[in-house]
Amino acid sequence: MIHRYGHIGLVLFGAALYGGPVLAGMAGHGGQTLPVFVALFLLYMAVARKPDLSTGVGWAALSIMVVAQTAIVGLAWGGGLAAAYLLGPVTLPLWAPLAITGLAAGIGAWAWRDAAEMNVMLDHAIREIEAMQAPASTSAPAWPEVSPAASAAYDRFRTALSLVDRGSVSSIDALVHQLHTEAGIEAFDLLCDDVGGADEGGDARLDFAALRFIAAPAVMHALIARGEGGILPAILLNAPDARTRHEARGRVLDLVEAGAPPEQLPDQTSLAELDVEFPGEGYATLLSGCPALANT
Repeated sequence: MIHRYGHIGLVLFGAALYGGPVLAGMAGHGGQTLPVFVALFLLYMAVARKPDLSTGVGWAALSIMVVAQTAIVGLAWGGGLAAAYLLGPVTLPLWAPLAITGLAAGIGAWAWRDAAEMNVMLDHAIREIEAMQAPASTSAPAWPEVSPAASAAYDRFRTALSLVDRGSVSSIDALVHQLHTEAGIEAFDLLCDDVGGADEGGDARLDFAALRFIAAPAVMHALIARGEGGILPAILLNAPDARTRHEARGRVLDLVEAGAPPEQLPDQTSLAELDVEFPGEGYATLLSGCPALANT
């Protein structure tokens, strides 16, 4: 039995489909037959491949088919002319080669009419199987340990910071910029370990520098992506130094502007308590002026 997907079936189909242009060339029929052969080839290809003409990709695929089938028909017809030159011409009526290719194209279009749907179904099944076999990830990747180079840069930063006057913002900013350059975001974890709030008597210079460190947009967005954007502001909103508290409120506004999720923003209760503890510093204004904070 000859099956449409079997080797014999494919060979017979190909011989009939491409045999028409070859026979037309061997019979000496002119180039006026070529557009008809191209149309028959396209009939078969369009039905078998079913390009989606509602999209640009479908039209591009159809254009490629036209070019490819025109080239194939031309080569087959040229091969027939060459065979006639070498072996001698054959006598065939004009309709015979066209009928052979037309019959093959019609049979092929009918036999392979479901090939496109079958390919889509198989591709979908393969993707489903691969998805089921892929290991599920249930936890976020662990952040790498701080590198020795970053630790050394942070130690140099701390030493230099201890020599800076606490009121010199420009000097602190210069050291923060150098820390950005030498350690990058790796310095964040080290800063978090060392900053202190109201009950810890932390170094005001370090607290202020840490808040200036996360003010860089690249660092801020990276911390938000890590879920850690609100850590330092939350720690330092009640810092003993007024300038540090002011800077912490600024970082909260930066978080809101950067689109940080509510869980990374201070809640209403905390801001209300801070407004009582530090009246007139702007905690109430911060809450009332930021809808995102009012929803936390």
